[in-house]
Amino acid sequence: MDHYRGGDSALNEQVLWHLRGPYDHQAMTRAVAALSARHEPLRTTYPRGRRLRQLIHEPQPVPVPLTDVSGEAEPAAAARRIVAAEVSTSIDASVWPLRTRVLRLGAEHHLVVLTLHHYCSDDYSNALLARDLRALYGGEIGEPVDLPAPQWQYAQWARWQAEQLSGANRERLTGYWTGKLAGARLVELPARGRRPVPDGEPPWISVEHYVDAQTTAALRQLARRHRTTLFPVTLAVFYALLHAETAAGDLTVASLFANRGQPQVRDTVGFFASMVLLRERFTPDTTLAELIGQTRTTVMDAMRHQDLPHQLLPPDTVTGGTGRTDDVLFQLLGSLMTRADMAGEELDDMEAQLERRRFALEFVVVPQGDVLSALLLCSRAEFDPAWADAFVRDYVTLIRRAVADADVPIAELRAAPVT
Repeated sequence: MDHYRGGDSALNEQVLWHLRGPYDHQAMTRAVAALSARHEPLRTTYPRGRRLRQLIHEPQPVPVPLTDVSGEAEPAAAARRIVAAEVSTSIDASVWPLRTRVLRLGAEHHLVVLTLHHYCSDDYSNALLARDLRALYGGEIGEPVDLPAPQWQYAQWARWQAEQLSGANRERLTGYWTGKLAGARLVELPARGRRPVPDGEPPWISVEHYVDAQTTAALRQLARRHRTTLFPVTLAVFYALLHAETAAGDLTVASLFANRGQPQVRDTVGFFASMVLLRERFTPDTTLAELIGQTRTTVMDAMRHQDLPHQLLPPDTVTGGTGRTDDVLFQLLGSLMTRADMAGEELDDMEAQLERRRFALEFVVVPQGDVLSALLLCSRAEFDPAWADAFVRDYVTLIRRAVADADVPIAELRAAPVT
């Protein structure tokens, strides 16, 4: 991704933290330095060369500039512009992987911004950083600190992974994925095609619709009946929608897994997330309940074999079309790690993540308290905004129909009544 898309913001991660009440900037500066000392990837650079390698630096002070936007006519809008600029400005990881900034929106309202190169963080790690920074700042202002020490730093895990990806284990993992994906083809959406982007229009389309609390509760019950979580259920509905769009009964979509099977990395910051390809085959007569059961098995099998990086699969494992295997991606945000900050204003950090330009079509389901948010981020040069809006609306409708009757065949789900 760095090679093909490194010129945009695809390789930026961002963590935002709103502070309400009294604020001590010197304490925050010390907390950020302690955070960098605690997690080696925040002070690891990647020198340019034929092979990617980590150069870990000793702990050192970290600059934390403070920008006051409280005098602006609309401080929140001014802060949003700065945050957007931060996440869209690339980071040269050969120089330093982390930028920090604090914005003052009011006398007792501050926003801490951590912008990181993707080499050193992922969604799970972002949640760890948010947790740790809060605790370390609390310690600097006199509150008790109770943080578990990371058992492994990222470099230790990288060495362990290299050992795992050799010999018989590498053959076992490669054998599973090549067998699972034999004959798989890229998803070819009829709505996809090259189209000019009007002047002044953003290059990416972002659409969001909500699943109401009653339907979300029913969806969770449906997952429990199938002895699974929301991820396979929401993914099964996504397969059903792709089938309605393409008429294909053999669908392969990409997703991101936490890839933290080793307990030693529970509190380790780094880029662990592994892309996996989830293939499902079914007929128009397959019911949604049956598809949920199949998807549950597919996801569990993929979790057991997620150690093999997607990039190590043989070339052309998935064929067809002119796109890439990661062009259509589905994920349940928060499935990597429960976010302690997934409420209210703190959702700003999720919004910032979705501004990254990563995949041609990225579909994300986000638990937000009692409701679910369904978000689509796709390329304006390849998809029509009206189609994108209808696609997300149809997904929400299919969820409502699924909880009304999961025994409806996939071919009839789009037309099934909603009770």
